[in-house]
Amino acid sequence: MALFISVLLTLGIAYWFYKTALRLHANSVQWAIAGAIAYQLPAWAWMLSVSKPYLSSIQGTANKATMSAGLIGYSWIAVGIVVALLVYRFALLKTNVKVDS
Repeated sequence: MALFISVLLTLGIAYWFYKTALRLHANSVQWAIAGAIAYQLPAWAWMLSVSKPYLSSIQGTANKATMSAGLIGYSWIAVGIVVALLVYRFALLKTNVKVDS
């Protein structure tokens, strides 16, 4: 289920970056790929370095069913979204495109 959500978010973010880049007259395919990478790379890095080790450390204990374990387990999705929003705000929206006359 989490993989399905991640794929949908990646496609949505890529489309969002694509449409914004079209509006700004920037290279839209390049920005769509950048948006997908801006979501996926930090999400996977967080999942492999924080979420999975934490869940492995509490494996077999009663604490695994707590809400905090569930939030940590899916926190990589939020990390990816936050980084994609930061790239959107501080990179894509500040793109200066020179229009040839």
